[in-house]
Amino acid sequence: MISRVFLYMVVLASFVLFSCNEESKSSDNEKNTKKQIQTVEVVYQEVPDYIDATGLVQPDKDGTVKITSKLPGIVQSINVQVGDYVKKGQALASVKAPDTTDLYSQKVALSVQLSQAERIYKLKKELYEVGAIPKAEFMDAETNYNVLKAQLKGIEEKMKLLGGTLGSSVITSPIDGIVYQINSHVGDSVDQTTEILSLVNPNKIMVVALVQDKDVFKLKEGDDVDFSIDLFQDKKFQGVVKYISDVVDPDTKKIKVFIEPKEKEALKINMFFNIRIYTGKQTHAVIPQKALIYKDGKFYVYVEENGKLIKKEVKFIKELENNKVSVDGLNQGEKVVVDPMLEEHT
Repeated sequence: MISRVFLYMVVLASFVLFSCNEESKSSDNEKNTKKQIQTVEVVYQEVPDYIDATGLVQPDKDGTVKITSKLPGIVQSINVQVGDYVKKGQALASVKAPDTTDLYSQKVALSVQLSQAERIYKLKKELYEVGAIPKAEFMDAETNYNVLKAQLKGIEEKMKLLGGTLGSSVITSPIDGIVYQINSHVGDSVDQTTEILSLVNPNKIMVVALVQDKDVFKLKEGDDVDFSIDLFQDKKFQGVVKYISDVVDPDTKKIKVFIEPKEKEALKINMFFNIRIYTGKQTHAVIPQKALIYKDGKFYVYVEENGKLIKKEVKFIKELENNKVSVDGLNQGEKVVVDPMLEEHT
């Protein structure tokens, strides 16, 4: 009987001891888990505010020159390509123009008549000087000669203005510039209203930024802005916002913002790039990037309050340097969990 009681007491003591050990281990595990939770205090600081967008370089509308034919006809040749630099007076294209044939024929006929009139004028001048003919006859010869000379000069000036040669009209560049677009092809019929090609003045260009509609409010016409382009590392450009379109692209939700750059040499027509437009500084909460959770289209953090972890929604602002982000929706001094993904699985 005594041995049974003793055995029962031993078993009971062992069970109590085992339970205490298990409770002790559980308590230690909780302590270790709590020790694993790392938090950081929320701090508010000024961070650069900017707009990220895609962009391109386009000619200013005031710097674009449309090139047309001065005579109706058929395009014979186009001597340039898009992107070519051209000099003032350089031949750009030629047009087969029947009107130039008529002008050339008139020029040849007048040249023959003028040569004959000049001989007669000189002869009658000599005869008049020796008294062989009356003054009126000499003056008629002189008048005829001067009229024909003026007519020939007029034809030559007109041909020069029209770029005319025998059967064709040569189109030359009115400026030093860059070929921006070519709108006609060899064999096309053209007249004085047909735009054959267009040139741009390289000193009159615009940077066009395609900005999300939600960010456009940060910019106003007339603003001086700094911007950077991914094609030029560690370089900032300066410019002025000249115009903001009032049209929103229905597919991309983007609006065109036209910026006139102060430095133009590095920027080329039709250049595409990613652009960052700096709009000053804003004060936001700054936290580690990995403290941020993205779920169902929203951003969250875990905040520690009175030993408990509370899931809190925040508004993501921007990614910063050193693996940090700026957000809104947190208070100065709050403690956020550094690695919330770990906590969601414990």
